[in-house]
Amino acid sequence: MAQAPVLKVENLSTRFKTGQRGKFVHAVDDVSIELRSGEIVGLVGESGCGKSTLGRTIVGLEKAHTGKVFLDGVELNRLNGREARERRRAVQYVFQDPYSSLNDRQTIGETIEEALLIGGLRSREERAAQITKLLDQVGLASVVKDRYSRELSGGQRQRAAIARSLAVNPRVLICDEPVSALDLSIRAQVMNLFLDLRKELDVAILFIAHDLGLVRQASSRVYVMYLGKIVEHGPSQELYDNPSHPYSQFLLSSVPEADPTTERDRELPMLAGELPSPVDPPSGCRFRTRCPLVADRCSLHLPEPATVSPAHSSACIRAREMHAKRRSIFVEHRAA
Repeated sequence: MAQAPVLKVENLSTRFKTGQRGKFVHAVDDVSIELRSGEIVGLVGESGCGKSTLGRTIVGLEKAHTGKVFLDGVELNRLNGREARERRRAVQYVFQDPYSSLNDRQTIGETIEEALLIGGLRSREERAAQITKLLDQVGLASVVKDRYSRELSGGQRQRAAIARSLAVNPRVLICDEPVSALDLSIRAQVMNLFLDLRKELDVAILFIAHDLGLVRQASSRVYVMYLGKIVEHGPSQELYDNPSHPYSQFLLSSVPEADPTTERDRELPMLAGELPSPVDPPSGCRFRTRCPLVADRCSLHLPEPATVSPAHSSACIRAREMHAKRRSIFVEHRAA
């Protein structure tokens, strides 16, 4: 029997007003995703595709226009007051920038203690012990609790931010580009920390990133997002080995090669046209204005996700064709 999702998002849409009457930015449009306990799920796409807005809407930092968010089967949108605060506390957000997500006027210990108080831990002795435990859990020495965030390195700040998130025993972590602001030498360490936390705490992690290499390393499943829509979803290895949506193929063709000589000599793929406005997205398939495989019918209706292999779906009319060929259309166009 399949494990029930700890977090389930159904047909979620988030939009923002513009300066024009009746016009909205359709940042997230009819998105459905699932996370299960103890797994890391990747969410990838270009900057501006709606990844961060989706994460912020799930955690309650942005208000959903339509759709539902379930935590352990309970619909969070229907809750109010104390029950809503307590339930939503189980979904924590790790921000991209560790330099602005911590209060410089508080020591790290005070920052974590504040979270523990919000979580209901009233005993001062228990809070002190828990602070030491949390710092140890994220690989920081207990002496860090008496320092201010401005005295820490970027990697230490991000670890402290993660410790604060863990203070309320979350069921889900929404991690928004959590290593992109860190030095390359530190990124692997923080990524290993997320892998350890997944095992130790059985927490579900939504890992938002544009670095596909990091997502491949950490995630068991991946969602690909374009202009507010999920265009492909599948097991990480399957999706990376055989992407079945033109946009996913473009993203993967753009990943740098490990060999610097190969990287220097290769021709990077290019997309036609400009990224459409989320205020006035194209009719039908949103990727059609930049897709090398576009057909007349792509403008008529939004493609339904097609199952190309177990647990792997792609919202493209040619998904099964691309999956069967197992070759990037961008490689073919360069060869031609």
